[in-house]
Amino acid sequence: MATTSERLQQLLDGELDPADIADDPTLVSLAGRIYGIKIAPVQPVKSRDLQPSAASGITEVAPPTSMLIEVIEPEAPAIQAPLPVLDMPPVAEVASNRRPLIPLALLGTSILNLFGIFGYLLGSLCEPSDLCPSDGYNRINWASIHEITNGNGWSLTILDGSFGIPDLVAVICSLILVVYFSGRK
Repeated sequence: MATTSERLQQLLDGELDPADIADDPTLVSLAGRIYGIKIAPVQPVKSRDLQPSAASGITEVAPPTSMLIEVIEPEAPAIQAPLPVLDMPPVAEVASNRRPLIPLALLGTSILNLFGIFGYLLGSLCEPSDLCPSDGYNRINWASIHEITNGNGWSLTILDGSFGIPDLVAVICSLILVVYFSGRK
């Protein structure tokens, strides 16, 4: 009988008939891929379906076993250990009352600054040579708050028709914080 490599070479050379390779599923598959021919595979016959023959040289010593499945028994059942119960005081409910005190203070500060109230309180910090609260510049410039001692830190109030982007940002952001902290859960 020819070896597998010799049969493969015969298949590639076209020397094998479909009936010759019907018993080898590998060669059937290769023939289908290479030549595009369909060969009906041989129906495998299980050993239990064969007729027992006395000429068989195989003798079983032990009963057949299934070597593919191994059942492992648990060693011991899991024991549930009781957990110690500690005497703990009940958890105090924390009031989820979010109070908007700081955001309200920020909103009040930004609105009071628009009307120039801080010019009356902090106006004495400004040097009299510049445009200071004594000249009607009573609103603090939030962007230049570090220059409160000279004229760059002060501006006209909203009553004079003057306000800036930092003033709008301060009012709007503090208003958003008030709304956020006033919300109920």
